[in-house]
Amino acid sequence: MSDQNLSTNTLCELVRKCLRSFSKFEERHSVKAVQIDDRKVWVGYRTTEANIPSGTTHFDLNLIDNICYILWIELSEQERGGGFGRQLYSVIEDIARDVGCDRVRLAPSGKTTSGKTRLEYMQALGYRVVGDEVEKLV
Repeated sequence: MSDQNLSTNTLCELVRKCLRSFSKFEERHSVKAVQIDDRKVWVGYRTTEANIPSGTTHFDLNLIDNICYILWIELSEQERGGGFGRQLYSVIEDIARDVGCDRVRLAPSGKTTSGKTRLEYMQALGYRVVGDEVEKLV
């Protein structure tokens, strides 16, 4: 994160602001941020308060220097295949940009509901392969 002075409370508010463009977001959803060290902040979004987000819509990010790493992103079963995944990736890209990151990275795995590999899906969203990960400049 380029703005090292951003407090976790301010970061949570910024994430909530970005999430308001996600059509499934509700103000009661959980947004948390934890300063790991002077270079790394964890950010989590959950549709419930559960620590184990199985079956929910959620994401986990690590913001390290100028890179936003997507550690985990998932939609609940009923939200899959409706374009909500693309919306959520767009929100994450906005978050990254707003906190001063210039790229988003993740290690693609699995398949989409349409049968595409996650790699194919991410490339269709403008991500490029960088080693074992994909990356998009934001």
